[in-house]
Amino acid sequence: MTGSTPALPSADEFGGRVAVVTGGTAGLGRHLCATLVSLGAEVFFCGRDSGSGRECEEIWGARAHFIRCDLADADQTRAFVQTAGEHRGSIDYLVNNAAIDPPMPFDESDEELFDRVVSVNLRSFFVVARAAVDYLRRGTGKAVVNLGTTNYMLGLAEYTAYNSAKSGIVGFTRSLARDLGADGIRVNMVSPGWIMTERQLAEKVTDEDRRDLLRDQALKYLLDESHVTPVTLFLLSGAAAGIAGQNIVVDGGKVMQ
Repeated sequence: MTGSTPALPSADEFGGRVAVVTGGTAGLGRHLCATLVSLGAEVFFCGRDSGSGRECEEIWGARAHFIRCDLADADQTRAFVQTAGEHRGSIDYLVNNAAIDPPMPFDESDEELFDRVVSVNLRSFFVVARAAVDYLRRGTGKAVVNLGTTNYMLGLAEYTAYNSAKSGIVGFTRSLARDLGADGIRVNMVSPGWIMTERQLAEKVTDEDRRDLLRDQALKYLLDESHVTPVTLFLLSGAAAGIAGQNIVVDGGKVMQ
């Protein structure tokens, strides 16, 4: 088998290619989708908020394609991927990004919460990848990036369901990289730390949190979406032709593997 030829990072390679991104209407996913569109890619992205999805389409233009989808519903999820795949008969890039992170004390959590969190944060990754694999085989980019978190590495309290699902992405990424590597499809993972998205700033981040982060990080500045997107693009690009089954942490050096 002839391997993929490494290439220096180039924005040009994304032009005209098809990317699928879950959870693309806010936060990390929205920033990534906007960047991919700006680089010339056709981007199919999903979310549950139709208003935000349509707003993104209007801002980004004709290469942005929003499809409303509840990733806890496997049928809706497969239909989303199929729509993207049938656009040109292939998919070049797949980014499993969507997540929900409801904090809850363990004594108050139940099976319904656990199942909901796992269905979005882990099972949907499997369903999306399974639906996309034949399209990826026909694509040119042949790259999958799964978004994780450093939360499970830290064992944060009140996030047992979330961290159980997110830690599962590590095993999923490594095994999928083995399963699809013979087809030239590269599968990798990015694990962000606490990223200062609009939602995090509005709902969760306190002044004390900021101080603690700056104390614990090697880099003494807070991170936002612009610190994660370039790493994801690198793993999607030909510059990462020799990388598979890896997990890159983007957290300013708080957790060091």
